[in-house]
Order: sequence, then C-alpha cells, then structure tokens
Amino acid sequence: MNPFLARDYDVPKRPIFLLEGRNVVQSTEASAFVSNSVTDSVMYSTNGNLGLRHQSEVERVGFKTEVLLNGVYHEEAMDISKYKGIPCTNEVGASICTVDFDCLLDGESGTLASIPNRKLNLDDGAYRSHCTDVMSADGGLIFNTSYVRTVGRTDLSMWGAQVCYSDFRLVAIRSPASAGSDGNFGFSNSVMGSYAPQSLSMDNVSDEAVPGRSLHGVKCSQNDLNYRIEFVVVISIDQESWDIFHKQMDQIYQCSLTSEKKVTTFTEVECVVNYGDTHRLLQAEVESTQWVRDAESGTASSFSRDRYHMGTGGSTGARDGASSFSNTELKEHGNGDRDGRNNSNFLRPGSWNYHDFHSPNKAQKSYVIKKRFMMPLTPETVPDSVVLTFRACHRRESTEQRPPALPTIEEMIADQKTALEVFWKTFDADLKLQDELIPSRSSLPFVYNAFRMFMVSHGLEGGLSRSGLSAAGDGLQFNLSEYIYYGLYYLLTQPEACLRLLKSVYHMLPQSREYARGLSMSHGAVFPLKTISGMHSTHAANVSNARFHVNAEIGFLIALYDEAAESIAAEDRLLLLELMMESARIWPQCGEWQDDHTVFRLDNIAGTDEYNSNASGNFYVNISARRHIASAFLFLKRQQGHLTEDQMNSVFASLEMTGHEMAELQAVGDGILVPQRHERLGVYMVHDNFDTLIDWGNERATHPLHLNYHPIHIYRRKLIDVPEVLLGMLLYPDEFDQRDFLRNFEYYLPLCTFDSPESLFVMVHALCRARLNFSQPMPLLRSLANIDLDNIVYSAEGGLHFSAMAATLPGLIFGCGGVWVSHKGLQVRPILPARIERYSFTIQWRGAVLRVLVDRVNITYDLISGASLRFIHGTPGERIHLHTGFGRCPETTHLVVPRTRHSQVVQFDGVVLLSDCFFDNLLEYSYRSWYKTLETLFDTYRVLHNRPIPSLTPEEFIEEVVYQLEDGEISFSGINRILQRRGVYLELGTPEDAEIVETRYGLANAKVAEMTEMVLMSPPPVNPGIFSLLKDLAENGVALAVVSYSRSLKQLLASNPQLARLFVASIDGEEAHDWKIKGRPHLDLYMRAAEKIHVDTNRCLVISHHLDRGFDAKDMSRFRMFIDVEDPFVSSRFPRRPYPSLTPEESKERRRDNPVVCRLELSRIPASIDELEDMVDGRKA
Repeated sequence: MNPFLARDYDVPKRPIFLLEGRNVVQSTEASAFVSNSVTDSVMYSTNGNLGLRHQSEVERVGFKTEVLLNGVYHEEAMDISKYKGIPCTNEVGASICTVDFDCLLDGESGTLASIPNRKLNLDDGAYRSHCTDVMSADGGLIFNTSYVRTVGRTDLSMWGAQVCYSDFRLVAIRSPASAGSDGNFGFSNSVMGSYAPQSLSMDNVSDEAVPGRSLHGVKCSQNDLNYRIEFVVVISIDQESWDIFHKQMDQIYQCSLTSEKKVTTFTEVECVVNYGDTHRLLQAEVESTQWVRDAESGTASSFSRDRYHMGTGGSTGARDGASSFSNTELKEHGNGDRDGRNNSNFLRPGSWNYHDFHSPNKAQKSYVIKKRFMMPLTPETVPDSVVLTFRACHRRESTEQRPPALPTIEEMIADQKTALEVFWKTFDADLKLQDELIPSRSSLPFVYNAFRMFMVSHGLEGGLSRSGLSAAGDGLQFNLSEYIYYGLYYLLTQPEACLRLLKSVYHMLPQSREYARGLSMSHGAVFPLKTISGMHSTHAANVSNARFHVNAEIGFLIALYDEAAESIAAEDRLLLLELMMESARIWPQCGEWQDDHTVFRLDNIAGTDEYNSNASGNFYVNISARRHIASAFLFLKRQQGHLTEDQMNSVFASLEMTGHEMAELQAVGDGILVPQRHERLGVYMVHDNFDTLIDWGNERATHPLHLNYHPIHIYRRKLIDVPEVLLGMLLYPDEFDQRDFLRNFEYYLPLCTFDSPESLFVMVHALCRARLNFSQPMPLLRSLANIDLDNIVYSAEGGLHFSAMAATLPGLIFGCGGVWVSHKGLQVRPILPARIERYSFTIQWRGAVLRVLVDRVNITYDLISGASLRFIHGTPGERIHLHTGFGRCPETTHLVVPRTRHSQVVQFDGVVLLSDCFFDNLLEYSYRSWYKTLETLFDTYRVLHNRPIPSLTPEEFIEEVVYQLEDGEISFSGINRILQRRGVYLELGTPEDAEIVETRYGLANAKVAEMTEMVLMSPPPVNPGIFSLLKDLAENGVALAVVSYSRSLKQLLASNPQLARLFVASIDGEEAHDWKIKGRPHLDLYMRAAEKIHVDTNRCLVISHHLDRGFDAKDMSRFRMFIDVEDPFVSSRFPRRPYPSLTPEESKERRRDNPVVCRLELSRIPASIDELEDMVDGRKA
C-alpha cells in the first residue's frame, strides 16, 4: 500500500466484542473506553423492514429504542458550505417514533451500579441486557432488570420488548424523620396497600403535611421503607416530520409532512406483578401531549420532547441522564426528597442530544404519548417480579385494520429461532489464525455478518439500504453499486434471497424507465446509482453521474442466479427476463459505431470508481457491457427450455422490443472491444487517459477524499477507490490468466485509497489470485471483516456497513477458497496463505450445500445437503462428484484431498531470515541507537549523582546485546547487565511504557524511536546479493519469512517495499512479546516463523547471524540447515568461535550428519538457488 494515499484500517489488538458460545457480547475491557454508539449499532435489531436502534443504558435503568421503517423516508439536501467535495444529503422520515421504558422510584429513575451485561443471541436473534443491583436515589431499594427485544419474522411489521424487574431488596438507610413519627411518613397502612394509580407518594406530600417533621437523620429500618414505583412506556413522534391524527397509544395514525407517507402503529402494553403463584395486572394511566411553542416567551411548553429523553446537559453531562416525566396535572413538582432537600425531580433536563439518533444541532419537538403503571412497594408488598411488556405493529397505510392479536415476545423469539436453526445447519464460515490471542476472534465477524445478512434477507424485496436500517442518515440510501456484493453473498449462501434482491430492483423499473427517458433514451431502463424511491439521487457538484455499470451488474447477477439456483418458478423467470432485457437494451444508445461499423465505442461513461470521471475507453464499462449483452442472449436461450413461446413473446411485446432491435443489440455486443494491455506496463488501464494523470505525491491524504478535496482535484490524480480493473477481472475471470492478476494487482495496489470498504474485498481477491499460497490477505480481510465490530473508521453513529458485511465471506471464498462461479459451473482452487491455521466455508449451488475445510495437511469436501454436486477442484482441474448414491454407485459425500507442495526446490520449502542479514551494517544502526539512548540516561545520572559513568562501547554492545542469552522471554538481560555494571538498576516494565519512563522497556521504546528516525533520515542499504537470492527463492515457490526481536522491523520493511513483498510472513518484537517467545539462543522465533509459512522445520532453512555462541546443535538439527551470514560489525572486533555440532549419538538419533550450521561470507553469497542447494548438500564449502 501507499502510506501517503491508502486509508488506515488497522484492527486494534483488543476487540470490542467477543463471541461466547452463540452470543455476541461486549468485552469488559472495551466497555470503559468505547462509545455507546458502537454498541448501539452492533446490537441493533432488524428484519429488513424494521430497524430498532437501541440506546445503551449507562447511568439509569431506562431503555430507549428508535424505530426505523423502510419505505417511508425521503431525501433532503444539507448545508454544503463545509464540504469541499460532493455535498451531503440527509434522509428524513425513516424514524417513525422512539419508545422509552423507565422505572421511577418516587419520581426518580433507578441508578445502575455497574455496566450492564449486553448480548446479542445469534440462535434466536434477540438482544438482551441484564442490569444488576439497580438502586433507588436514597439507596433503600435495590433490584435487577432483564431486558429483551426482538423483531417479527412472519410479519415484518411487528416487534416487541420486555423488561423484567426482579429480586427487589429493601436496605436499611439513614433518612430524615420526626421524633415519634411512625416511619410511614404520612401514609396510612390502608393507602400503602392500595394499587390505585392515584395512590399518594412522597412526591405529593409536602413537609408541612407531616407534623413535627425534622431534618435530623435517623436510621430507617427495612420495615419503615416505602416507595411509589412507576413503570412507564413513552412513545415520542417527531412533529417536524410527522402529523399525528389518532392520539392514543394503542392505535396511532401518522402522516409525513413532506412525503405524504402514512403509517399506522398498533401497540399493546401490559404490566404484570408476580407474587409466587399469583399475579396481578396493573391498570394503566395514559397521557398524550404535543409540543406547543409559548407565543410570549418563545420557549417550548412543559411537554416538549426534551422532557422525555435521556439528556446530556445539566450538571452531569452524561449521555444517559435521569429521565423525567410530568404528572397528570401538568405542573412542576418541587417537593423535598427523602433527605429533606428541595429536589424537583420533574425539572427539565439538558437539551436533546442529536447524536443519540439524528442530525447535529437539531432541536426536536415531539408528540408524546405516555402510559404508566403505578404501585406502592413496602416490606409487606415486595413482589417476586414485575414484567413490563410492549408489542407494536407498524403498517405503511392508514387504512390498515388492527391485527387480531399481536404475537407474544416468546412467540416472536421462537419464530426467529426456528428460522435461524435451519440457516445455521447449512451455513459454516470459520477462520483460525496462528497468531490468534483471543479465541474465536477471527470467526466472530464471519458469523456475525452472516447473522446480519440473514436477518435483513426477510425484507429484501423492499431493498437493502447501505446501513441496513441500523441508523438514520445517508446510510438509508439504496446504493445499487453495492448490490453486486449483496448479490454475490446471497448467491453463495441463500440463492432465494438473491431472487428477492433482484425483485427489489425489478420494482424500480418504472422509475428507471423514466430516468432513461430523461437521459434521451427512447427505450430501456437506467437504474440509479443511489436512490431512495427508485429515482436517481444525484448531486449538482457531481459532474460524473453518467454511470450505467449498475445495469451490467444486475445482468451479471441474473445470469449467475440462473446458474446457481436449483429451480426457478415460471413467473420469476418472466420477471428476470424482462429485467435482463430492459437493462441490456440501453447499450446501443450509449455509444457509437466507428471504423466502418466494426467497433462500437462506449466513451464518456464512468465506472463504479467515483474517483475517476467520465473518460474514453473505461475498462470496466466496456467489459461489463460486452458481457452483459452476451449474458442476456445466453439467458434468453436458456429460458426457451422453461418458458412457452407465448410467455416469452408477451415479455417482448410488453417491452416493444423488435427483432431488428435484438439484432442490433447483438451486433453491438460483438462490436464492443475491451481496452488492451498497456504496451509498456503490461496492465489494463482504468481508462484511456489514466496513465497521463498526475501522481499523488508525498502529501498524506485526508480521508475520505471526496469530502476533503474538490472532485477536479481528485479526477486529475492517478488514484483509484474501487479498483475497477481488478473488479472486472473478479467478475469475469475466464478472460484473464494468473499473470494478469499479478501485474494488475501490483500496479493498482499503491494507487488505491481504500476509501470504500468494497475495495478491500476486491484487493483480497486479486492478491490471492496473483500470489496464490504466497499471498498475505489477512491484514486486508481482517480490516474488511471488523470495520463495524471494531469501529475501525469511527463511523458507528452512521450505522453498519452492509457492503463490508456482504463482502467479508466472499473475500474468504473467492480469495482464499479460490472459488469461481460462471456459466461453466463451480470451480474450487483453495490456497492456505501464511498466518492461517485453517478455514472453512459452505457454498450453496444448484440445490446442494458444499462444505470446504482447508488446513495445513488436507483439503476436505463434504456434501452436507442435497443429493448431488459436481465441481472442478484445483489446477489444472479435477472433476469431482459428491452425491448421496444412485444406481450402482455408493454414496460419496466426503472427500479428502492432500495439499500439495508448491516449492520447486528439492532440499527445502521455506526460508526464515533474520532481518539483520539483508541489511549492510544494521547492527551499527542498532549500536548507535542504544548509545544515544543510554547516553541520555547516563547524563542524567552523572548530574544527579555527580559521578562518572562510562559510555557504551561497541565491544560491550556486542558481548552483552548481540550475544545476550535469555533464559526465557525477552527481558533485555544484556542491557540490564550494562546498567547494573554502572550502578543503575531499572525494572523491566511493560511494552506500553513511554520513552521517558525509566524502565528497560521504556529505554527500548526510546531506542526504537531513535532508530526509526535514523532509518528515515538514512535508510540502511540492502545487501544486493541477499536481495537477489531472496528474489530467486520467491520466484521458485519457496516461502520466505522475516523475523526480528526488535520492534523496528515494520519500519525497515516499510522503507523497502520491494524487499517486503518477497516475504509472506514476519515476526517482530511486538509479536514476540505477545506470544511470549523466548529470546536468544532459544529457537522459538524461527519455529514460529516456519509454522506461519506452513513449512516443516526439517525442510526449512534459517539464515541468521552470530550462531557461534550459546546454541545447542541438537535443537538446531530440527531445521534443514542454519546459515550464519558474516557481519563485519562483529567479525572485525571478535574472532568467530566453533559452531555447535552433533555428537555421533545425536547424529544417529536425528538421522542426519553435521554440519547443522554453515558459514556464509559476504563475498561468497550464492548467486542462484543451485549454488544454495550445493551449500546445503555440502558440495560447496
């Protein structure tokens, strides 16, 4: 990657979420420093029609949910003055209401004692939150809460939530009371036993109502405590977006003020108090209040929206402040609290925080409907539990009748569980890395993303927005350029869901036809790049809006779905045929014939990459259009065996598509020429003028570019966002060979900005196809998979990235799995890149489910569903047929294929290289860095203690640092001896110690900083002989790994990209510390490196330095050979000692001869692999 241009997608070491069994839970380490908006996004609920964004409870025991509904929102422009690039828009009307649950104890919300335990269950789809030891304001009442929320599946308009308050405990407190008072503070026993909503409480009893009341605190026993508890459900509707007609909670009619969309909401709320074997249903008190502006003061009335939310202002400044609800009499209460202080718990809290759900600085005015259930609580009336249940149904029309009965929470959860159980039986996606410190961390994103994609698949006919209804804002747009990734995902996992996705596109045909007419096209349909209602959402500043590639991608998905599906109903075939032909017939109107009607040119049409404007000869547009037309005719031919002639004629009649137009369309398809490789570079250009653009230079880019630079500034630079050339090669791989992938990947990687998550997927695929087993896809794939789970781009408030979710599994399947899907069928060519211990995935193809498991030894295929499946395995290709048995053929549902060795060298398969060996005099850099670091420390001690401290000499550095012997993990024992010899004693410390901290790790960090600066100012020269040898090894299929005990390795590799690309794995000091790798002379560092590149140690060479002291020959004999490269910094000061060798008994035991170490002088570096093999064989001294 280009460090100046590429966006940073580093995955943090500490995950925010963990996978525990089948539950996604928030890490306790991350809870303290991670924004609640991250949890709110990851833990939201959806079924593709409804989106329920929960606001995490932090200080209070209230639960709040914003309800988003698909198909009721539209777009409006925002203030664009602060944007340098394309202006931003805001989607309004998606949030139909917010629902709050609260428990008020004498008018105050319960306070949380600890961070709630939140989890999302992947087996039943329910979100659950458990709060323990919730406390009243005075500390006299403690209880627990359990919250659960789910969405409907059978009826996508339904959802429900439930809160169970349990384990009530009364605790003795110190409270104000009068001498001689009875402890009930003015309540008679008869009142305290009442359940009427009008029961008295401390809030409506003044100090004067209790004769002789004193402010002196006395101890209040448990028997004296009593509380008024209110269980409250509040529905709030934004009056700036909605007009409300029917103003009861059980049935609400609302109409959009801007789009005239209508929504009917039906709700059921109940509160049940449980006492042992009996229960009691509390009666509700309902209030409905709209926002009214005070004409005189210009302020909102007491029933403004701000009175019903978790505020952020006030003294606390916390996000989840105490919730306040007004009483029935519409007045402020200013009664004393239990301590006798004037505490008006109904005073207006701070202003509404937009970041909860909406756009910045937007003051909300809402219509509020509140339903509350009141009960007193005394020692005599402590219940076992109180269950508050809310169920809702949101329909898009105002004429909808109330459903006969809303399903219970348990029924909705059971319905989801049944569907998910079927899904998980045929789905598998697992990945385990060798350097995985936290169990299941690599598996979590694959499982979580699959769960999310399954949940939204229920409502796919309504389209799939960018954020999947996880948040309001521009994420609610339907970005049809992302549908190619959605479609690829569903083709592999749920082909029936891919059909629903295509139907959502079909529903846009009327608007797309209208858009085509607006572009002066007489027929056909142009599908929008971005839309809400089916019409194209464009921006005035976007001069590059002629993008027709979406049509071709729709055609690609239709053709591929026809190949992948087991069966397609006739009505669906007719639908797909109309969609295919209507999308394909635009191409003759997009270009012109040239060269005597032999070449059809498509110019001034931009592809999917928004960073490249309209230009002639766009590669992706041309190849997509040509293949689109070819697929349309192939698809038409295939339908002739499934549809009658009358059915097909009816489609063409409705399209008014004639035989002449069909012939012209076919001729255009034959006339489109895909741009050829660049003569000098040997790669395909994005467009004809791409090579003439200006390089980005050494300015560090500000991401995303389209919000920080003018479009013209971007269009003039040689850069890409989504690598169109590589995307075209991904979709149509049969037109390219492995060399094409290699050349184009290496050319476009340093030009990619990675502003779009999809670019990570395209690069993962291209990398794996280019370098096969020597690829390193995990950094890119991990970033893609964890964008939302680790909030990598800090975009949690905008919701989830469904394009990244959809692309994660195809990244594994098409990349590492080597899967191709085309009209030629299914092909699987798995690889096992470095760092991956094993991975597995499933593919649905023609009614069967294939499971592929790849590990270091074998590739295993299992037919886990379906009767028969044929596919091509490996290269050049072996045809495999898995089946459940037929005729005289026995069942074959399981097949194991051994992984083959790819090295072309007889003696070894891999080489592990110590980083010091391929740089000239790197130890001199290390010595100077330590010298400066220690001198800074010694100068301080010289002044403080007024005594001479000798400086570090090269000889002492060699003896104590270069040849240091560690008993276990790296502890800088040599540096420690140098310090103690001078009377300086420092603790080891931790790797997180700052450079100024006086610990050994603090010194090491200072040394790393010093060496980094030296490397940047004067990079150490790479030894040309070593570089040539490494390059030759890599080209002959030998896996290379580079290792170092220093944390400077990353900087060294970054400054030498041509060298870095040769290695498929690396280990630096940071990883050595994380994995507790033992220091020199232990061989753990080399053993782990061999493991990472999947090479047995007995077929692995180690190229290192300074092997003449401390090493054990028997341990070293586990490797094929150690090669000790001469180091002038050491050899010029110390003579070499004899290398360790095996005794006769050890040679017999190990079944090998000496030597185990071979000396390599810099003047005699092998010029070829042949010479290196001769050295290993002993034919060359």
